[in-house]
Amino acid sequence: MADIKISALTAKSANLATTDRLAIAEVSGGSFTSKHVTGEEIITAANLVTPRAVSTTSHTLALADAHKFIQFDNGSAIAVTVPTNASVAFSTGTQILFSQHGAGQVTFAGAGGVTVRAAGGKLKTTAQYSMGSLIKIATDEWYITGDLTT
Repeated sequence: MADIKISALTAKSANLATTDRLAIAEVSGGSFTSKHVTGEEIITAANLVTPRAVSTTSHTLALADAHKFIQFDNGSAIAVTVPTNASVAFSTGTQILFSQHGAGQVTFAGAGGVTVRAAGGKLKTTAQYSMGSLIKIATDEWYITGDLTT
């Protein structure tokens, strides 16, 4: 197989999805071994985030939120639930960025059995345009940090 320049490859028609699988070849001892890498592995390695708008007043995090920048945009208060690993199996190390884009304050809480660790117990955005981050550190354990209040 001839070498192909990256610039000659056909562009993907949509953003990279975590479920996408890309074929790669590895040279080992003069022969090629076919392997695959997932979109999630590439996104995680490159630390890429894409925006996602949420305008409801309650939201339970889903796999579609992994490695996203969620803009919560509502004039009323917004309740966000961090689900159990049994219901939504985020990979350990998953990061979710967020902002309070609208006037409604965003409050985070873990579902039964989920611990959301925050300095000073601060689990609410401070004001419009406050930003923060959730990071999964263990099976049912997350850190939250950012412009937060009690």
